[in-house]
Amino acid sequence: MIFSKLNGGDDFSGYAKAIQKALAFLKETDIMALELGRHDLDGDKMFANIMDMTTHPFEGSHPEVHQKYIDLMYWPEGGERIGVAPYLGTEAVYEAHPENDIALLESVEDESILTAKAGFFGLFFPWDAHRPALMLGDAPATSRKCVVKISVELLKD
Repeated sequence: MIFSKLNGGDDFSGYAKAIQKALAFLKETDIMALELGRHDLDGDKMFANIMDMTTHPFEGSHPEVHQKYIDLMYWPEGGERIGVAPYLGTEAVYEAHPENDIALLESVEDESILTAKAGFFGLFFPWDAHRPALMLGDAPATSRKCVVKISVELLKD
């Protein structure tokens, strides 16, 4: 997992080329001006999902994992809390949708909570269980969010 904030003088040269490309897209694009939905950056290998996300309480939520894609989440406004924990592969699966590359887990151990605000980004790899869209305060809130899906195959380049 990588968790940081986009700044004016960012140097992403230490990241894999696919991650550099995704971060450059976020930095150079007005996410607020894009239409909701999918925007291809490299076909099925890399694409951005623009959404108006509504946060929810921790109770009743489930951590998620992906096998084929890395989630690069970016918040141009608003924010959320996100649970994150190591994915060991031994956790009980609550619900799986392999066609959408997602499995929801019953629970995880050693979960930490991150706070994402406008301008922050987080990279969640297949070994990172993550529980997105948790409320920042006492009530649900809706804000724009971008999730760039990066095929793990691109990291081999």
